[in-house]
Amino acid sequence: METNRLLDFARKDLNDLLKWWMTHTPDEINGGFYGVVRGDNTPNGAADRFIVVNARLVWTFSAAYHLTKNAKYKKYADRAYDYLTRFFYDEKHGGFYTYVDYKGTAVNDRKMTYGNAFAVYGLSEYARIFSCDAAKKLALETANHLDTHMWDAQYKGYFEVASRDWQYMPNILMIQYEPESQKTMNTHLHILEAYANLLRIDGDNKLLRHRVRTLLYLFLNKIINNDNWHFNYFQKRDWTLTNPNYSLGHDIEGSWLLYEAAEILSEPEALADTKRVCANMARAVYDMGISPEGGIYTEYDVHERSYSDQFSWWEQNEGVVGFLHAYETTGERKFLDASLASLDFIEKYFIDRKHGGWYAYINRDLTPDTARDKCNPYICPYHNARMSMEIIRRLEKC
Repeated sequence: METNRLLDFARKDLNDLLKWWMTHTPDEINGGFYGVVRGDNTPNGAADRFIVVNARLVWTFSAAYHLTKNAKYKKYADRAYDYLTRFFYDEKHGGFYTYVDYKGTAVNDRKMTYGNAFAVYGLSEYARIFSCDAAKKLALETANHLDTHMWDAQYKGYFEVASRDWQYMPNILMIQYEPESQKTMNTHLHILEAYANLLRIDGDNKLLRHRVRTLLYLFLNKIINNDNWHFNYFQKRDWTLTNPNYSLGHDIEGSWLLYEAAEILSEPEALADTKRVCANMARAVYDMGISPEGGIYTEYDVHERSYSDQFSWWEQNEGVVGFLHAYETTGERKFLDASLASLDFIEKYFIDRKHGGWYAYINRDLTPDTARDKCNPYICPYHNARMSMEIIRRLEKC
């Protein structure tokens, strides 16, 4: 079967990838994981550390242990969980700081909704896999802070950034170049992902179930453009579009994450609506988001009618999973071909066969950008490890 190529790659690369992270990123002097590791595997021991990476490491190693039962993965899940809860957690006001320095002192104590969403995601996975009541309690507490302080009761959805004591800071985004915007597709996608994962372990929580349902329908009715089946990228408070460009990686990622959330919600009407929309999103990326070599473009500038200058690792991961999911749900052969093409693109260009691990960025001439880090505030094994785990989970059941 052609899908065996996906499965063979996933089994090997999950092991190779996480071996690289276990070898090169732990800081044995100050604890936790380095904030930056360069392309040649040398760490920057003095670099600050970001909530999102640390929370994603909790999720990644917990999920990998659940899939493989490799005891080393539990060791590193425990390490990431301990560091997250010891140094990023705000004992006074609750929630999680945005950055700590290499010694664990908060250097940016704002409360980023995106970062706290990933804290919920990592904590809920750790709680689910290791039956940890403390992690579940902290995940629910963090979700409650987001609902209490960051929820927009008038227009629905979540604001982006608050001060340490949870006072909303308008017009400050995770991505700073959108001064008119107050809400982002990306933050809401990962809140939905986190809350759906939390719902797995707290299915009787009516407020949480209501939030997942509300977020899902916000996507279907406000965040997805039903004329072209791409996400609306940035929005004003009332969901007015502020940036018409397409984030193609998020489009294909959302095409399976939204469906996963609807499956967890388990409401037939919502699942049927979501299935239809997600198939259309995958078709939209298939039609205009794939390079001649099979790679997924990062962004498309609507006004300039041009694509980004580089390919990044995570869009390729989401292409493999998103197109595989579309093939499973629609039976359309073109999606399996696109998933396999994304995998081929990864194998040819993104695996660093000299130093191990993955290159993060590939230039448009298909040469690796070796000046880029392999680990930094936005580069971690969440996307590529999750890709392999999704392939294994979906295909080993066949």
